[in-house]
Amino acid sequence: MSASWVGSVISVDCGDALGTYQGQVKTVDDTAQTLTLSSAFRNGLKCEVKELTLSARDIRYLKILMSPSDAARIPTKQATPSKLTKELYVEEPVTVGAASPKNSHLHQAKDNNNRSYNGRSPINHVNSTNYRLSPVKHKPDNNFNHSGYTNGLTNGNNGNRNQRHTPVNDECHRPRRNSASEVKKKSSTPRKIDFKKRSTPKEDCFSAPTESYLDDFDFEKNLALFDKKAVFEEIESSGNGTVIFAGNGEKRPAKYRCDENVLQSEPVVLSQIKVPSSDAKCYVTDSGLRVPSISHSMRKQLLSAAELAGLNEPRLLEMVGRSASEMVLQLLGGCHRMSPQNNHQRPVVVVLCGCHGQGAQGVNCARQLANHNVHTTVFVPGQPSEHNTALEQELRLYELTGNKKTSDIKDLPNGTVDMIITAIDGQDNPGVKEEAWYRLLADWVPSMRVPVLAIDPPPDGTAFQSKWSLGLGLPLNLPPSCGQVYLSDLSLPKKVFTDLGIKYMSPFGHKFVIPLHAVKA
Repeated sequence: MSASWVGSVISVDCGDALGTYQGQVKTVDDTAQTLTLSSAFRNGLKCEVKELTLSARDIRYLKILMSPSDAARIPTKQATPSKLTKELYVEEPVTVGAASPKNSHLHQAKDNNNRSYNGRSPINHVNSTNYRLSPVKHKPDNNFNHSGYTNGLTNGNNGNRNQRHTPVNDECHRPRRNSASEVKKKSSTPRKIDFKKRSTPKEDCFSAPTESYLDDFDFEKNLALFDKKAVFEEIESSGNGTVIFAGNGEKRPAKYRCDENVLQSEPVVLSQIKVPSSDAKCYVTDSGLRVPSISHSMRKQLLSAAELAGLNEPRLLEMVGRSASEMVLQLLGGCHRMSPQNNHQRPVVVVLCGCHGQGAQGVNCARQLANHNVHTTVFVPGQPSEHNTALEQELRLYELTGNKKTSDIKDLPNGTVDMIITAIDGQDNPGVKEEAWYRLLADWVPSMRVPVLAIDPPPDGTAFQSKWSLGLGLPLNLPPSCGQVYLSDLSLPKKVFTDLGIKYMSPFGHKFVIPLHAVKA
């Protein structure tokens, strides 16, 4: 029964190791359970041997592609020759019955060196005519095509199949001499597949024999040398968790970071400032230090004592203006807003100043902001009096900056404003709130909808809802309408506070302006 499938074209799957074979069945051996293929292909590549024998135990899947009758009708198609071949071959019709070893099979063509060309063309029978391959010399011809052949079996001329076909070639496609195809002889035996896994460099490095290993490390013996109980007792008795031992077992001092205390410091006293008033409102800094407020009368005594000590009004003005301008620059965005790459978005600040000491502080702050490329507009109602020389001097310095100064509310900017600084309310002129221009300002400021900073506001607050307030030296008891309270350092000597009965220790630390938070006393 198996002989009936001889001549059929099949596809055999032999797994990943052997691959997939395709070819024409030549013989089937029922006893040895083998299958012989002719003109075989392995994984789509032509096999170098003429016949290939497969064992039944290696076959996983077999598929019949063509029956023997269908396979007999397939015309013979010569493969494209390689550039390394020395000679080309042509198909010559041979009539059945001619003198040959086997009339029904393809003759093996041999050259002068008696080399056989096996497996160059599959077995086929077309119109009772067989074809054999004959070596011919290269002849230049103008009728050269890409394949190197003028094959009548494939160019559509199927009616004349017995026509002799001669290969042609151009001189530019001459065969190479002394090539690998001339020197190396092809073996007719099937190549043996070696399944032995090759060793990798990693295996050569890490696959040393166990005899080459050193002696096993004795963990128990090494652990017995470490007296954990004695070490823990030493840590507990030292009082701190950092104990470093030298190589000889002696304790050496631990290393501290640059921000760590080497010496044991005393407990922190949060109430470092005490004032004579008992009903003072208490504030607290971000560090937890308590800062009590003072009354307006004590505030006047404190500034008078500072002036007697040598801190006159111009020096205090510079201190207040510097602290206020530094605070404003940080609130406006700091380095992100005031960078050279952001000159097209320079901030706009409006400073409202009264004709008194607080107004002079506002003008000084505007001058220092102008020196940092901030667009400032100073509003001063009327002309300063002859007694207020500080305000007059600050206005002359401010005019040198080239920024705008006005006394008319209509000249105030109506466009984009980043912040409004108010120094319009003084400590000793409560009647200013009855002025007509003050009421107009009270309507203009809320209409701008921008944050407001009040410099040294009075204890009763201002008519403007402020977001921040800046106090001097020690804070006043301000109402909630003044917003977040900040404190400016005036650098007053400690003797000035002690002469007024105030126990004082600076709460500023490394800053000149600190925020204060109201707490219950």
